[in-house]
This record gives sequence, structure tokens and C-alpha cells, in this order.
Amino acid sequence: MKNILDRIERKLIIKNTFFIKRGAPRIQKSSNKIDLSFSGEDPLFQMTGSSDKIFKGFSSSMSVLIKISLNSPNPYPASTSKKMLESIVCSLKDIGVKKICIGDCSGLMHLPTRKVISKKGFDFLKKYGIRVSVFDYGGWVNIPVNGIYFKNIILSKSIYRYDKIINLSNLKSHWSAGFTFSTKSLVGFMHPCQRRTLHGDHLEERIAELSLAVEPDINIIDGRKIFIDGGPDDGRVASANTIFINSDLIEADLKSYDLLLRFKRKHGIKDLDEDPSSNRFFKHFHKIQGVRK
Repeated sequence: MKNILDRIERKLIIKNTFFIKRGAPRIQKSSNKIDLSFSGEDPLFQMTGSSDKIFKGFSSSMSVLIKISLNSPNPYPASTSKKMLESIVCSLKDIGVKKICIGDCSGLMHLPTRKVISKKGFDFLKKYGIRVSVFDYGGWVNIPVNGIYFKNIILSKSIYRYDKIINLSNLKSHWSAGFTFSTKSLVGFMHPCQRRTLHGDHLEERIAELSLAVEPDINIIDGRKIFIDGGPDDGRVASANTIFINSDLIEADLKSYDLLLRFKRKHGIKDLDEDPSSNRFFKHFHKIQGVRK
């Protein structure tokens, strides 16, 4: 009975396209350029010690959304690390930020998201005044974009509700997209009904076009452990002991690509382009961003 109810709820979430309002792209306004990387024995400790640089544009009066990675409830690196999330939350609390929310919308096969969050044990954050949000039934906005494969993208209204968006993603191989870093993580903002179109054709190009609708203020890529093949829910794990932090989506993804490529070479896996400029995602990203500008 429980599985039947979950399937019914999953269908309702996917088909819930009522009361979608028209919206505008949420493009970052901050002029603060951030480009940091931490590697070695304890990159998370290094990151925590540099919170003044990472969050230099933040203030106690601001509200912050941490967009986590919950495609599935599978253990890190398939999904967000509890230790990483706690570290970011504590750093924000230390600078006086009071309004903090974590949120995501899980992969289609793992909906509803509330069950994924419960399995991950992130409900504990409520005790510390952290709001836990699922985008499944929340308000949606239909954003016109100047894309080639998307002319409109339906995203969670939460992209407008917070002063700052932190895009927390993992560094992973992806069986169909090739890889999943910062830009692919934005799929978690996307209405489930449109994700089928996303995965239908020109997947890499469609992922790139998400950047036309929303740009996070900070992208944090947790590469302490990575999937070097498989992904996004299961794969072969390697210890890369690296964290990238960048205010620019494409820079964050290029650095992540280089790291994943090096580990694939090391393990004899040859399923990525040696030159990222030959990769369909990066080629299209530069093309559409040129059109937008």
C-alpha cells in the first residue's frame, strides 16, 4: 500500500502544472568574484577556515538558500554530504545569517523529495532554525529564455525568495550526461514535468541552457569523493580530496571536468573528451551565453 501511495504522489507531482506564473531569469547580481579550491588531507577543514573569503558578500540581514543535491537518497557522493552541509550552515551562522533554507527536488524515480530528505537524516536541521524545503509542490515560474532547445524553463519559485543562492553539488560521472557538476545540479530547481523533455534529446545542450534561467551566487563542488564512472546514483568511488568554490558556473564546471578527466585517465576510463572545448555541453554553454550577452 505504501509503495502504491508513493507512486500516486509521484504522478501528482509530475502532472502538477496548474497555477504556473510567468517569471524572469534569476541572474546573479553580486560583483564579488570567488574562485577558490581546497585540496589535501582535509579540504573541508581548509574550507571552513576560509569562510570569510567564501561568504564575503553575505551579511546577517540576508536570507540564504542552499540548493543541495538529492537526486537520490544514496550515500555521499551520490547525494549531499551531511558533514559538508553542516560545515556550510555553521559558517553562515557564524557570520550572523539567521534565515537559512535547504532545498531540492529529487530525481523522478525517487520522488517525493520529503522521503529522500528523511532517509538522508537532514530533518535534524529544523532543530537549529534551518528551514527544509522541497520544491515538489511549491510555486513554479515559467521563464522565457533565449535558448535553442528550450524557449521556456519552469523552475521553482524559490529562486526569487532568497537574497543568496548557494549551489552545493557533488563531482560525479553521469551515465547519460557524461558528468554532473554545478550546472547539472540546477535540474533540481526544474519542474519534474519538464525533466522528461530535458532527458529526451540534446541532453548536454539542454543542461547548458538552464544557465539562462538561473545563476547561483556561489557554486560549491564537493569533490572529496567522486564517481569516476557510472553515476549519478551509483558508481565507482575515488578519493579526490578536493573542493572547488566559484561564483561562475562555467568556471566551476571546467575545473571539475579537469579533475574528473585526470582521475578517469588514471583508472583507464576513456569516455570524456580530452579537450573540454570539444565537449557538447561546454560548446553549447559558450554559444548561448554569447547569444544572451
